Amino acid sequence: MLPNDRIAEYCRQAAEQIRWKRARPAVMRELEQHLQDQQEAYMEQGHGQEQAARMAIEQMGDAREVGQALDWAHRPQTPWFLLLAMMAFLVLGAALQVALTRQMAPLASYAVAAGLFALGYFGDISLLGKHAMEIYLGVLAFAAVLLIGAEPVAGAAVFHLNPISLYLCYLALVFPAAYGLFLYGMKGLGARGILLSVLGYLPFALILLMVPTLSGLLIYSASTGVMLAAAIRKNWFGAKQGHPVLKIVAPVLLPAGALAVAFLSVGENRLQVFLNPGQDAADTGLIYCRLREAVAQAVFWGEGNADLSVIPDLSENYALLYGIQKFGLGTFAALMLLVLAFGVFGVIRAMRQRSMLGTLLVLAATLTVTLQAFVYAYANMGYGLWGTLSFPFLSRGTTALQLDALLLGLMLGALRTGAWVRDPQQPQRTIRLLRIER
Repeated sequence: MLPNDRIAEYCRQAAEQIRWKRARPAVMRELEQHLQDQQEAYMEQGHGQEQAARMAIEQMGDAREVGQALDWAHRPQTPWFLLLAMMAFLVLGAALQVALTRQMAPLASYAVAAGLFALGYFGDISLLGKHAMEIYLGVLAFAAVLLIGAEPVAGAAVFHLNPISLYLCYLALVFPAAYGLFLYGMKGLGARGILLSVLGYLPFALILLMVPTLSGLLIYSASTGVMLAAAIRKNWFGAKQGHPVLKIVAPVLLPAGALAVAFLSVGENRLQVFLNPGQDAADTGLIYCRLREAVAQAVFWGEGNADLSVIPDLSENYALLYGIQKFGLGTFAALMLLVLAFGVFGVIRAMRQRSMLGTLLVLAATLTVTLQAFVYAYANMGYGLWGTLSFPFLSRGTTALQLDALLLGLMLGALRTGAWVRDPQQPQRTIRLLRIER
C-alpha cells in the first residue's frame, strides 16, 4: 500500500465512526492534512516516505478510537434558546391572529411556516454556497418576471395567479439573502470584487423602487451594507491595503443612498403631514392621529381604553397596537428589547462563524427580521413615514410569515452546522455564469 493510500485508509476508518455524515468530509480533510504534515516532519528527520507515514499513523493512535473521539466533538450544535423562542413566537402569533380575525384560517399559514422553517433548519446550507451565483441570478430573474406580470393595487405591485396573490413588497425579505450569495461568489477578486458587489446591489434596489416599497428598500440596503462591511472586515475579497477609502465608502454608500432616495420619494406634502397630522384630517393624517391617540390612551401594564375599531387593517398593519392596548406599553417595550437582543446576538454569532457562507446567511436573516420588526413597530406608534412590511410571526401576512420562517430556519441551520461548512480554499478563477476573469 502506498503511503498516501495508507493515510487515506486510516482517515476513512476514523470517519466511519462519525455518525453525523455531513461532518465527515471536513473531518477527513483536517485529519489527512494533519497526518501529512506529521509525515513531512518525520521525512525531514531522515525517514523514508513510507516509514514516515507509518510513524505518523502510529502517533495518532487507533483509527476507531480516534474516530469515536471525533464523533463526540463533531455533533450538531443545536441553538436551543433560539429554537424554543422560534416555536414560542409561532404559537403566540397563531393565537394572536385567531383572536384578531376570530377565525381558524390563520392556523394553516402557520403550519406551512413551520414546515418551511424545518426545511431551512435541517437543509444543507453548503448547497447554497455551491450554487451561489445561480441562486442570485435565479432570484433576480424570478423577481423581474413577477414585476413584469404584476398589476397596481392601491399603489402596490401585486402578481395574480389564481388563487394566489403575491404582494411584491415582500421580495425585500428574500433579496438580502440572495445578495449575500452574490458576495459569496466574489471571493478573492480584490477591489474589483468590492466594486462588483456595489453593482450587484443595484438590480434588487431598482426592483424595490419600482414595486414600490421604500421600507423594503431601506431594510434591504441596510442589510446589504452590513454584509458588505463584514465581508471586507474578514478580507473575503483579498483587497490590498491600498484601498482604505473604497473599503469604508462602499458599505456606507448602499444604506445612505437608499435613505436619501426614500426621503426624496416621500415628497414635501407627505412629510408635512407626518410632522403635523392634524392638517390632513381626512386621509393619511387621520390615521396618524388615531394611532397616536390609541398609544396615548394605553397604560404601562394592563388593558387600555382606546377604541381600536377605528383603526383599519388592525390584524395586518397594526397588530402591535392591539398588543399595546391589551397588555400595556411595558409588554411592548419588553418585546422590542427582546427583538433588539436577538439582533445583537445574531450579528455577534454571525461574525464568529468559521465560514463566510455561515456569516452571510446569519447576517441576512438577523438583519432582515430585526429591521422589519422595528419598522413595523414605529409605524404602530403612529410614526410610520414609509409603509410597513410585517412584524415577524405576529402580524397577518401569509407571504411574509412564510419567508420569515424560512429565513430563520436557514439562520438556525447555519448556527447548528455552519462550523463544518468549508469555504473555497483558493480564490475563484472565474465566477460561474458571469464569466468574470481574475
